[in-house]
Amino acid sequence: MSNQLSKRQKKIQERREKTDWNNFLMEVWSRLPLTMHKNNWNVSRYPSSMRTQNLMNNKEFQKVRDEMEQYWQEYTWSFKDNFASLFQKSPLSATIQQWTTTESDYADEIINSSLCYLSYAVVDNCDNIMWSLQIVDNCSDIHFSSRVSKNSQNIYWSRVIESSSSIFYSQKIINSNNIWFSSSLVWCQDCILCKDLENKSYCIKNKQYTREEFLAKKKELLKNKDKFHDFLMKVWDVENTNSENVTWKFLTNCENIENWYFLQRVKNGKNLVSISGWNMNKMYDCIWCGSHADDFYAMQWSWSNGSHNYCSCLIENSHEIYYSYYLENCSFCLWCIWLKNKSYCILNKQYTKEDRYDEVDKIFSQMEKDWQLWEFFSWTMNPFYFNDTAAYLINPSFTKEEVTAKWYLRRDEPIKVDIPSDATVVKSTDLDQYESFDTEWNRTINADILKVVIQDEQENYYRIVPMEYKFLVKHWLPLPRKHWLERMKDNFKIG
Repeated sequence: MSNQLSKRQKKIQERREKTDWNNFLMEVWSRLPLTMHKNNWNVSRYPSSMRTQNLMNNKEFQKVRDEMEQYWQEYTWSFKDNFASLFQKSPLSATIQQWTTTESDYADEIINSSLCYLSYAVVDNCDNIMWSLQIVDNCSDIHFSSRVSKNSQNIYWSRVIESSSSIFYSQKIINSNNIWFSSSLVWCQDCILCKDLENKSYCIKNKQYTREEFLAKKKELLKNKDKFHDFLMKVWDVENTNSENVTWKFLTNCENIENWYFLQRVKNGKNLVSISGWNMNKMYDCIWCGSHADDFYAMQWSWSNGSHNYCSCLIENSHEIYYSYYLENCSFCLWCIWLKNKSYCILNKQYTKEDRYDEVDKIFSQMEKDWQLWEFFSWTMNPFYFNDTAAYLINPSFTKEEVTAKWYLRRDEPIKVDIPSDATVVKSTDLDQYESFDTEWNRTINADILKVVIQDEQENYYRIVPMEYKFLVKHWLPLPRKHWLERMKDNFKIG
């Protein structure tokens, strides 16, 4: 590495370490869309605008995925003009679907998984995932949950679940089974309304019962569906675990962290959301990163091994990456898009190692003069509606004026919902008519619910889909009274 490059890395690091929380949300989280749009006959992560051209459906895109080096250009002098031009002419996949992903047309950032619906960041052999975020490593039947991993299954409205099954309305559950309305359990089974337990069974509110007593009390508790959400909110808080010199909550085995949500095994960082792995060190302004990483600055969705990655999105198993999009197994790349197994590239053009260093020095010198060296991607290049992204999900107080003043796109009209003219619309407050109990007081749901459209108290419309209906009936769960996006918002609440 040249001495000049090392100095400029240091400048990026120093500037990113000073970013405040709201600027981090505005810059980095606004690159994470959580709404699908109709765009050029595709269901797409991108709304229709002049900021996205050459949009392809997933099948079309896979045909050109390995030929992206043909989309390149020479460097002139402006980061904004150069990268924006490459972004405009490069093919864009309507949604991010990689490897052997199947039957997931209404989901985004899906890798090697199947049957995903309105879910995001689902990775590595997962299936039957609905309305969920960051589900990884052989998980199945996950509904309205976030950060679920390691062979977990049958999870409903829960977060930070690892190696567990049949977990409902709970959080931070590890190696446990049959848990309801609980928090911070390890190696437990058959527990309800419990907190901070290890190796326990048949407990309610941390009190031990016999199996027979527990099952009787469980049946009585689960009859009262109207209290399910209240039970959830009471446990929707958690303290830090095995962590030192940290702020905020929901952090495990971390040191020296400021401003975060959902972190595990990270040392030295600030402004981090959903980061977990091993040997994670020096991370600033990052979201959804994992595995082994160090020196990550302003990174969005970066997985597997990596080091010295700066101001980039969707980077897998790569290192020494700067201001790039969608790279896999790459190194020493600057201003690149959709490359695989490449090194020493600038604007998708191949350079020798020596020539690349000289060109990078020239580019970084100009970026430094333009005060762009430490900045994330230009606001004018952001292709998403700001109020449809995770930034607005976490902080809805961003005003139209401050968003549009920085040239972000913003959706002013409500998302159009195609409701058939002859559809039956039912208020969420009237859903009791579709729920009942059988002769043994097991909850059951009338299948006619699949034929109606539901309107919640905020006048948002949603439906119950067949896969969801089967899950609710199987596990004696009540019909949801909130729109799916409102339920996802609950997963970001701390305390």
